Amino acid sequence: MILTLDSLVEMGANVKLEVTPADLKMFAESVAQRMLIAYDESGREQTARRKNDETYYNTKQVREMFNVCDTTLNLWAKRGYLVPVKFGNRNMYTKTDIDRIRTGRRAETVSAYCRKKQVQP
Repeated sequence: MILTLDSLVEMGANVKLEVTPADLKMFAESVAQRMLIAYDESGREQTARRKNDETYYNTKQVREMFNVCDTTLNLWAKRGYLVPVKFGNRNMYTKTDIDRIRTGRRAETVSAYCRKKQVQP
């Protein structure tokens, strides 16, 4: 009869185990492999849900939403503030990213800063 760790735990056995480094490595690899498989399956489901639910805006719509110019959008992308997603040769912006900026009020600060720079001589 072969005993497994699960069966020993279920029986409430009070035993000492001798484990070789090879056994420990094999155990760790099997745990890691099971976790990767589970993570990969759940990750694929979440990604598919996000892609189906996501709304995208083009550059013109985003410029109008935040009242900024193309140069500002390019600067935001360079700094990682609002990075576009490429669809062919078009830049599109996710609603999730736009909402993140709106709720954080960071875009208003940047817009206000840009307006002040234009007003000052």
